[in-house]
Amino acid sequence: MRVMKTFDEDSLKAIENEVDRLTRLVGDLLLMAQAEVGKLPLKMEEIDVGEILLEVFEEMHVVSGGKHNILFGDFEQITIMGDRDRLKQVFLNLGANAINYTPEGRRIEISLTEQESWACCVVRDEGQGIPKKDLPHLFERFNRGEKSRTRSTERAGFGLGLPIAYWIVHNHGGRIDVSSQEGKGTSFTVWLPKTQSEESFLR
Repeated sequence: MRVMKTFDEDSLKAIENEVDRLTRLVGDLLLMAQAEVGKLPLKMEEIDVGEILLEVFEEMHVVSGGKHNILFGDFEQITIMGDRDRLKQVFLNLGANAINYTPEGRRIEISLTEQESWACCVVRDEGQGIPKKDLPHLFERFNRGEKSRTRSTERAGFGLGLPIAYWIVHNHGGRIDVSSQEGKGTSFTVWLPKTQSEESFLR
């Protein structure tokens, strides 16, 4: 009876995790569909990017469980016009990827600087790196590069996080750059305009 009880608890937990994953998938697919037809809902307001990154920093520590050396590099308080929740989603995704693909004990650094009329946020890790052949496809939906990189199966996604991040940033008039070297790590750089004038869009 005791063995059966353990089996039932494990089965229920597995089912619950799968339901959560499928629910996230449906939400992500809806968001992608809205983004691709130019109807991504954004609530634009004045926001403090540094404040968002501080929250992301704290959540990354919780997710990591103290297994990674997560720290800040250069850090400035920068105010822009943007959708707070959507941009936090972008940075959480980049932070989660850094944790998933970085071996325990290695460094993950977040920096935020002002570059002329742009807020520049960099998430840099000392992880496995990304093969050069995979870099052009990172922002394609369902691309996960599973053959070249491994990750925790508990936190495995559906390959929609980076495409969604791309569309959120793109719809803010910004862009995401990525550079990586196998065996040494990866850097994602998010550029966001401080104002939403047409001239500042990086299309």
